[in-house]
Amino acid sequence: MAEKPEEWEIVKVVGTPEEATIVVGFLNSSGIEAEPESLHVSELPTELGDLSEIRIRVPPEQAREARALLDSREDIATGEEGEDSGEPLEEAPGEGQGEP
Repeated sequence: MAEKPEEWEIVKVVGTPEEATIVVGFLNSSGIEAEPESLHVSELPTELGDLSEIRIRVPPEQAREARALLDSREDIATGEEGEDSGEPLEEAPGEGQGEP
């Protein structure tokens, strides 16, 4: 029996529904099941820390492959090569914290 999405692992955290759609679509097109999980509550402003995050979850057995695909996708986007290639991007100060 397949595990429930609540038991899936978080492989990426994004800040907008549009970015979540792109990431989930990318993973799905690569043969990895993925679902977005949003903690957003429409009654509250989205700038409330973790409540503004959208977590991308995948089954545990696909988490390693998903992370590798996402890391390589980020390397292509940034043009990184060499020693740090394949490493997750570091957040800029204040990024993802709801600061303007």
